[in-house]
Amino acid sequence: MNTPQTDTTTLPVSTDTTDEPRSLPRTASNPTGIRAAQWALPAILVTFIALFSLAQPATFATQSNITTILGSEAVLILVALGAMLPLIVGQYDLSVGANMGMASIAVAMATGELGLSTAVGIAIAIVLSTLLGLANGFLVAKIGISSFVATLAVSSLLSGVVIWSTDGTVIVNNIPPALTDIGRQTILSIPIPFLLVIAIALIMGYVLRMTPTGRYLYAIGGSSEASRLSGLRVDRLTIVAFAASGFLCGVGGVLLVSKLGSANPTTGPEFLLPAFAACFLGATSIRPGTFNVTGTVLAVLVLAVGSTGLQLIGVPFYIEPIFAGIVLLIAALVTRYLRKEQS
Repeated sequence: MNTPQTDTTTLPVSTDTTDEPRSLPRTASNPTGIRAAQWALPAILVTFIALFSLAQPATFATQSNITTILGSEAVLILVALGAMLPLIVGQYDLSVGANMGMASIAVAMATGELGLSTAVGIAIAIVLSTLLGLANGFLVAKIGISSFVATLAVSSLLSGVVIWSTDGTVIVNNIPPALTDIGRQTILSIPIPFLLVIAIALIMGYVLRMTPTGRYLYAIGGSSEASRLSGLRVDRLTIVAFAASGFLCGVGGVLLVSKLGSANPTTGPEFLLPAFAACFLGATSIRPGTFNVTGTVLAVLVLAVGSTGLQLIGVPFYIEPIFAGIVLLIAALVTRYLRKEQS
């Protein structure tokens, strides 16, 4: 686990009137509240697992349930990590869900309808999503359109194009086994998609924490103008962040089809809010006040374990969204507290 450093980091919430995520300088001190927040998400995750295992040992505390949770959340983790990268540089990408959905349609059409090989279909989907991210970055960094407006417009445009290209029908025929095997096979009872996600998360964590590029991205999120004056290529790095976000969404779309064996043109936008929820919740732990890879992954798992556990103990269906809302409110309160601690 990473501990806070004395640097400029991105906070999930702003107190000004702009629509961009802002940042505050981290102080050299390390208050008790911040130290406790570092371990909050891991502690919550372990607590949830213990409580639900005691409540439903025959259904929750089973290998099949754990495998199902890990496999089903792999796509959301990728979308959340994709949303996190623009947030680090102080921007929003509201098209991550639609981009992932577009990639799922692209790989399904390429392999199932056009008869292309699995490798070619995967490459087409990922390249298209990366190019879309590149276009988002260009609109924001070069044209100067607000990231909120630009990516919201792109999301709406994508949804329309996907429905038009598929006539609104689900693609289920001729999906190659080589593709579905990726999503349905396991290694040591761990789903292959989750293993792939962990590998991507480790690479991202290394790049963001241990390389100059990662430090530059955080610096831009702290103050883009100060970064520009110090000689950083702010526009280029912003575009890179959006392109990388698109790449992750493309991989997520491929994994979704490999898991389901089909592609639905309406799938994608519903991943947007959970992805951003994971980003903001993850920013309250591990490196409090900072969008970070480990916190985001843990946040997805916390929400997934909590949701699954509530379903298995038989709570009414309306309790699940209430649970998610309470968790997010707690995250907002913790973030506000951490800002006061750091000021």
